[in-house]
Amino acid sequence: MILNQDYVAVIADWDADGAVSAAIITYTQLHDGFPLDGKRTIIYYPTGAREVAHFNKKYEGCAGAFVILDIPLTSELEALLNKVFNECKDSKVVYVDHHPITFEKIGSLMDKFYVIGMNMRKPTSYQLVEILEKRGLKIPQKLKLYAEAVRIIELGKRPGEDLAKIVELVASISRALKLEHKPEFWEKMVKWMSNPLPIPLSKDDLEILERVKKEVAEKDKEIEKAAVDLAITAEKVGVFKFIDARKKWKRRGVTSLATRISRNLRAPVALLANLGNSSILVIKTRNNSAMIIGNSLVEEGLAIDVGGHGMIAVVKLKNDFDLKKLKEVLIRYSKLAD
Repeated sequence: MILNQDYVAVIADWDADGAVSAAIITYTQLHDGFPLDGKRTIIYYPTGAREVAHFNKKYEGCAGAFVILDIPLTSELEALLNKVFNECKDSKVVYVDHHPITFEKIGSLMDKFYVIGMNMRKPTSYQLVEILEKRGLKIPQKLKLYAEAVRIIELGKRPGEDLAKIVELVASISRALKLEHKPEFWEKMVKWMSNPLPIPLSKDDLEILERVKKEVAEKDKEIEKAAVDLAITAEKVGVFKFIDARKKWKRRGVTSLATRISRNLRAPVALLANLGNSSILVIKTRNNSAMIIGNSLVEEGLAIDVGGHGMIAVVKLKNDFDLKKLKEVLIRYSKLAD
């Protein structure tokens, strides 16, 4: 598909934060002319930190605006941004994110954005509400509640009675988006959330949420069993429980698995697994040192890049990484993780 100035391209993460952020932009474009004045066509591209590289395979040309939400500044996104900045001089680029790696790599790109939001302490959707309200836009209460629900979920807090139902709804939608992993369903949920009117979900959508609820319960049991089985194989590497799961876990959910093992063992965990054709190391700590350790693996020449948050880092390893050297780095940085 060839894009032109009549299009707004919304590129956002699959999860609740990305979807709610996309819903907010959908509302402001339709009702307030942000980021572009007039009637425009919005195209949606739910993606992840690595898969964002495939955007150029599906779309050519220059949209009037590119809106990138809740995607960390990995090498794949950096390549896409550089292409846009070099080839689409008239396009507006909006970028809002909260991942630590983005702050570390943004550098000289900072001044090239039409609007940019960077705050590691606030989810993307929550930041976006603040940014748009400062620009004089009025965000519907419904969307502000969705953003607040995302903030509560990401902080792991228990919601008050007044927000319990909205948090449960957003959490259910988040799980459904991840498990369904279908662009059509993601777009449908984004458009539904963007409508300020209290329109109920369709019967089909409610059935999807209910089915996902059951699937999540089954997946939780599967992850718990795998966590128990893998914990037995754990090797002590510094303060870390190091687990090589490359031959035992070949599905999605590696970060959830690492978190569960860490909770069960009450210790920092370094979980080695395969994801597609690459090996990744998930580092789960009890403080904000995971990203520091992940970045050290990049500096040591063992990894390509790292994503995640303070307490959990997902490190994309080089194909020829040295396992012995990797363990040595974990031992060296153990004091930070304890």
